[in-house]
Amino acid sequence: MTSPYRSQRMAAGPAEAEEALLARKSHVAAVNRRFGRGLSIAGVTLVALCLAVLFGGGLVLTWVDQRVAAGVGRDRFDGLAGIAMGSLAALPAIILLFAMCCLIPGEQLRRGWMAPSSTLQKAPLSMASMVSEFRVLGFGWHLLWSTIGLVVSALLSGIPVVSWFTGAWPETVSDDYGFSGLWMIYGSIALGITIASFASLIKKFGWLRQYRIRGEAISDGGPGKTFWRWVNYRWRFDLWLSGVGGVLLGFSPTVLSEAVGPYGSVDALSAELPDFIRLAGSGVLLVSLGIAAALNFWRAGEPLGSAESAA
Repeated sequence: MTSPYRSQRMAAGPAEAEEALLARKSHVAAVNRRFGRGLSIAGVTLVALCLAVLFGGGLVLTWVDQRVAAGVGRDRFDGLAGIAMGSLAALPAIILLFAMCCLIPGEQLRRGWMAPSSTLQKAPLSMASMVSEFRVLGFGWHLLWSTIGLVVSALLSGIPVVSWFTGAWPETVSDDYGFSGLWMIYGSIALGITIASFASLIKKFGWLRQYRIRGEAISDGGPGKTFWRWVNYRWRFDLWLSGVGGVLLGFSPTVLSEAVGPYGSVDALSAELPDFIRLAGSGVLLVSLGIAAALNFWRAGEPLGSAESAA
């Protein structure tokens, strides 16, 4: 079946055909924006669902532990506890995977476009399979989402850490229903994503500062352009380094869980402290490298609102 846009081009002259083509492109762009908005909303909803599963599962296991401690037969809650533990262990990861599948293309379509690359990059950069351009997120929204991520990671990781030092909930929950380790894992992931978001914000400040200094000449890049284009523009190592460093930082306190608090000891703390320092130190190093790379993004000679993927 022939589309109405094609029929218009066939029946009209060059000017009318050009108008019909522009109308079609405008229509497609509007449809993509609506679809991207829907994907983004679905992604945010899935992230909220993931948090509900994490916090809800912990509260359910806490309630079960309290009922068992009150003398109710444990076998009455085996099924419920099993569902809660299974949900905490695997379901959040599955939900997050689908959330990312919605959020990444959703934000690309909502704020810009993606298309196959038509430009051949010279070695050592091979041809990019896909390129995209998008409207850069405003500072206010960027800071808001980064702050929300920081709050979420502080809750998931901070509550268990405080409990290890004080002996308060959730440390009071029996090991049979313990969930603080799972909260720490997902809290560490949340912290990694959040620190990568802050590194992106720093990159934005750095690029705009260089733009104020260099103006349009910033498109020429700077010293080491090929290297920084490969590191920051093609592979986004500035964000990967910051994110992995954030995960290590978030996870590092777990090695102290048995060495601190009411049941800890100086000897146990002395034994575990070197591992904590190695993990936390590696995290700080990676975050520092990521931020340093982010501040050099301008040297790639590419605008902030663009990206490409390797073939």
